[in-house]
Amino acid sequence: MKKIFTLIVFLLAVVISQAQRSEELQRHQEREWKSFKEYIRYDQDYIPDTNIDVKFYCLDLNVAIDSPYIEGVVICHFEPLVNGLQQVKLSLHKSLSVTSVDGNASSFLQTGDSIMIDLDGAYGPGDEVQLYVHYEGTPVLAGGYKGLVYQTHNGDEPVIATLSTPYLAHYWYPCKDGPSDKPDSVHVDITIPVREVNGIEIMAVSNGILEGVIDNGTTKTYMWRHRYPIVPYYVMVAISNYVKFSEDYIGVYGEQYPLDYYVFQEHLSTAQAGIEDLPLALDVFSEKFGEYPFSDEKYGMTQLGFYGAIENQTNTIQNNLSAGWFMISVHELGHMWFGDMITCRDWHHGWLNEGFASYLEAVYVEEVDGSTAYHDYMEDFEYWNGGTLYLQNASDTFNIFQGIIYNKGAYTLHMLRGVLGDEVFWDCMYAYSTDPDLVYGQAVTGDLQEICEDISGEDLDYFFEQWIYDEYYPEYDYNFKNRGDSLDFLIWQTQEQLGRRPLFTMPMEVLVSFESGHDTVIEVRNDEIYQVFTIPVDEEVLMITPDPGNWILCKKNYRPDLPVGIADDIRQHIDISIYPNPVESQTTLRIRDVDEVFALKIYSIDGKLIKAIDRLEETNVIARDGMEAGLFLFVIQDSKGNRVRVEKVLYK
Repeated sequence: MKKIFTLIVFLLAVVISQAQRSEELQRHQEREWKSFKEYIRYDQDYIPDTNIDVKFYCLDLNVAIDSPYIEGVVICHFEPLVNGLQQVKLSLHKSLSVTSVDGNASSFLQTGDSIMIDLDGAYGPGDEVQLYVHYEGTPVLAGGYKGLVYQTHNGDEPVIATLSTPYLAHYWYPCKDGPSDKPDSVHVDITIPVREVNGIEIMAVSNGILEGVIDNGTTKTYMWRHRYPIVPYYVMVAISNYVKFSEDYIGVYGEQYPLDYYVFQEHLSTAQAGIEDLPLALDVFSEKFGEYPFSDEKYGMTQLGFYGAIENQTNTIQNNLSAGWFMISVHELGHMWFGDMITCRDWHHGWLNEGFASYLEAVYVEEVDGSTAYHDYMEDFEYWNGGTLYLQNASDTFNIFQGIIYNKGAYTLHMLRGVLGDEVFWDCMYAYSTDPDLVYGQAVTGDLQEICEDISGEDLDYFFEQWIYDEYYPEYDYNFKNRGDSLDFLIWQTQEQLGRRPLFTMPMEVLVSFESGHDTVIEVRNDEIYQVFTIPVDEEVLMITPDPGNWILCKKNYRPDLPVGIADDIRQHIDISIYPNPVESQTTLRIRDVDEVFALKIYSIDGKLIKAIDRLEETNVIARDGMEAGLFLFVIQDSKGNRVRVEKVLYK
């Protein structure tokens, strides 16, 4: 009885967590848009300094508790990428003032959101240049939403945190912002006043390992060290009267590291129950994608009490850690492999972050609850709107940024799995997530495609071109016809009638159901707009179902009125050509075998006769004559009325 009760509770938790995830992410994505709009304005004039490769940041910060204020010095070590470098640019929001720049600097000018720094000499590749940027001020929020945020919990207890994705680290510290450059490591020293709130001392949390706390009397400095490559917007600070609980994790490869959680006292028991299964998620992802990328340090989660969640490296921040948020916890954990360790080189390829993390939610569900639960979960990622997964530009793509890269990104990986098959797909995913040229670096979609092609031996250009760089999805009309010992079935892609690409090429499973009650699944390659397949059968077919497992993002419509195939006596050897095809106004039909008398009948795809020509010469020009756009069948007949050839002609 106890086991049954536990199962019921678990299933309820899954249902609640999935509903919670959907509602919370929707609200989160709407709020994110506000900060993205801020970036759009910022991005018009901002280009990161491509002449430098940042190696190290040290943030020595003093953060006020009672009201927004920050002051400190950021040490930046970088290597020039060009010869004779005499000036560099870092980013810092204009609400914060640079008071001085030391090190290898002779002067500086703060203009807009940039710091132009003149160096004390000319430097080149191989040189290590150091800058010490002193700054202070009251930070503002991007879109009123992100940056160095001051909030409260449990009434009036302070919580301060940085929300920096996708380009907003410069809203609270000077850096080379964005995903294009990862320093090899970062130190974050956070000095805050010594204070207890409701009997719990306020503390400061950041990335990596806490190597010490310096008691300065009225202040304490928390010394955090993170020794892995990291993009600037994943560097984080969180300050509150946290209580910490931990567990030691032993991974599937024998690696050991702590799981550290920082939560509010009033939510301690809820959080402890809410992350109980996180080690299982670590097991699942480690087996699929390789060892947790930051196992020399930790994985941590820190509560905010507001906002959604951000996958800050080694220390996710999240509204809360309850069971209702568990699938978001799984999502953010997945980011440690995809987003943190392997980062999109630019946000054109942002689906490599968010699409993967979303898909990993379904991967976890499949491991825990099985294949049916996986497919049910994937239904939530079906994406029926326009736009391309490759984000085109800021003024366009941020309008669709959230939904498409989360949902269609995940579903595209699902479709890739359907195309490659399980064994090859998982080999590809493991190779991608452990590729030495990508780990702790950046990737673009082409890197994933190349790995998948190398391992599968397939040319996947068609797949990535239509699902990443083009938009929408196929709409399949289908029908079938029994012909004794064979079956003809039709797959007709109709989405061009909606102004979309005419053809999606996909391998496809088709379920064939027989009148006797049994069924079978066959595999075909659908690579024509109007395509008839013939298979041998030994009994009457009751129905066919294209893509019964829902491995393709598509719409399906059974059309029993559609004509299927052509008669067995049709002679395909007659030398006929039609050009151009597709057709705008008129086309030329050429028949090179003219010993017989030929006639032409043009049918619409639903079987209606549109035009008839009783006698064809060797070459005939056939005008469109007001025919509406669509696909038509040119049925060519001999003198006895027998069909000798059927051609498909598309009028634009």
